Amino acid sequence: MHRLAAFAAAAAFLALAPAAAQDDYVWPVPEISADLSVLPEPVRATRQALIEAARSGDIEALRPIMEAQDFPPTVSYGDPEDGVAYLRQVSEDAEGRQILGLLLDLFDQPFAWHPGRDGETYYVWPYLAELDPNALTPEQTVDAYRLLNAEQLGQLQQIGAWYHWRVFISETGEWSAFVAGD
Repeated sequence: MHRLAAFAAAAAFLALAPAAAQDDYVWPVPEISADLSVLPEPVRATRQALIEAARSGDIEALRPIMEAQDFPPTVSYGDPEDGVAYLRQVSEDAEGRQILGLLLDLFDQPFAWHPGRDGETYYVWPYLAELDPNALTPEQTVDAYRLLNAEQLGQLQQIGAWYHWRVFISETGEWSAFVAGD
């Protein structure tokens, strides 16, 4: 249910956002790979730490990763004070295990990367977050269905962008975001 709310909020935001608010920045075409050996070591280490935390089944295992960074990862564009508490709250179960399972599912997908506006390279799971949901190949559509149901994919196609959960890790290994919506 929380996933549908995130989609609805993203759709409402896009419908209300004035065209003038969009800037002229053109995002580069992302590289896509499933080969973990191309990841810089700091990215591999952060990814592995997040996988181990998720596999523990204890959402609190994410807290030390968040607290070890200079800046906590974005978990909501509403900027909650406690990222772990927020993730537990949006999880489909009271313990936060559904959101941990989702995190593992995202990391099971190929990833994309490209330089951000600041010139730093960001790695994104799933790679689908960097693609137009209306232009997915049959194989990419199957990957999308591993994370979404038909209604959710249809909503993303209506919006024209991936607003489902995604993870960003910078080239320095900084866990930048685990977020849904825009």
